[in-house]
Amino acid sequence: MEYKACRLYLSGRLYYNPAMDARQQIQEEKLQNILNPRKSNREFKITIRFQKRFSKNFEKALELARKNKYFMEEGEGDFYKAYASFYPAEVEDLFNLFELVKDHETTKIFLNNKAIPYIHDLWLFLFWFYRVK
Repeated sequence: MEYKACRLYLSGRLYYNPAMDARQQIQEEKLQNILNPRKSNREFKITIRFQKRFSKNFEKALELARKNKYFMEEGEGDFYKAYASFYPAEVEDLFNLFELVKDHETTKIFLNNKAIPYIHDLWLFLFWFYRVK
């Protein structure tokens, strides 16, 4: 019998189930975006995906990402990928992680789990305005 994991929604946010792998969670969230676009797009989130690298920044980045409550990982060895998602209230954590992995060519950034054109140049820049207090 295969275990089917379920999602927990609180206050309109999707909370991750550690029993599901990263791809399943992302696919589930994309499905929710399609089925309930108004509910799921009230607040945007930025997801950083980075891969294993042999650098001192990778260990620091992985430590920061693991502290994230939306942290997911998949793969092993050279195929290891880590995902961390951030809402506007967590902009400082996003900034710190991004500064560690921004120069890696395998780093990908997603807006609501979608690859968006100009995300580095425009969307992240707009997200940094949340840092101003």
